[in-house]
Amino acid sequence: MAATKLNFVTLDVFTSTPYLGNPLAIVHVPKSLEDTLSHEQKLKIANEFNLSETVFLHDNEDLDTPIRIDIYMVDRELPFAGHPTVGSGWYLLQSRYPSRETITLRTRAGDIPVVRGNNVGKVQLQVPTNFRIHQPLVHPRVKLLQPRLVAKDYLNGMDGPEPLVSIVKGMTFLLVELTSEEALARLQPSSERITVSAIGDWGHFVGLYAFFQRADGVVRTRMFDGTLEDPATGSAASTLAGYLARQRGEGRHVVEILQGVEMGRRSEISVLVDVGVDGEISTIQLGGGAVQIMEGSLVVPIP
Repeated sequence: MAATKLNFVTLDVFTSTPYLGNPLAIVHVPKSLEDTLSHEQKLKIANEFNLSETVFLHDNEDLDTPIRIDIYMVDRELPFAGHPTVGSGWYLLQSRYPSRETITLRTRAGDIPVVRGNNVGKVQLQVPTNFRIHQPLVHPRVKLLQPRLVAKDYLNGMDGPEPLVSIVKGMTFLLVELTSEEALARLQPSSERITVSAIGDWGHFVGLYAFFQRADGVVRTRMFDGTLEDPATGSAASTLAGYLARQRGEGRHVVEILQGVEMGRRSEISVLVDVGVDGEISTIQLGGGAVQIMEGSLVVPIP
């Protein structure tokens, strides 16, 4: 069996400090392998990196057309995720095409314009949204599997329903508000993933996004997918910011989110949400920076 080598880089996203933020692998897919690198091979590569997400970046010489990226967890492909898109946009604008001010990424969820942010070293992207607030969910297992928390740690108590919100179809989060940062610190990974059959295809992925709103306006968060804790989750941050902005009403709302502290991977996520006079979200913009950590090549068997 023949083999080929693919080049890759790794970044830490939502930080400018190496070894903080959320690690991301970006694997270059040359034009010659665009139609031959299989879903199964991508899963194996993502498993080898063993990060929360790995991006497969399809090389494209025509930068005036969208640049395709495929986003993979170790066991599935995702239609959209925040830190892979921010990381990919940052990498392309900062390292590959420093003279450009904007590019467009093509994801399963749609095309995403990325521009240089107002802050040096950061980028800002318009999140593809098909925003939906589902029926509030009472999911007893979620709280029963947190033995270090008690009823007073939850804003809605042990038995109260929690918001279930999708940023796009197939990317959904159970938003659980806590009453203190100390309670947030006592959360732990669970032996079970959240499943919600009642929402059909909207529930392809359902994560737990716990949060506490500090007095200074910063929202402290943690995201769990079963045994996995994610240092920075742009899709969850966008979902939560959209939900909070809708509660606040018409206007432009800036939501600053701090995640990953308990993991030693402090991540700073900025979300800008515009809410129209009808109370509906018009746009969600996600911002952050990154820093490159590694580069190299990997071997892929070609049938």
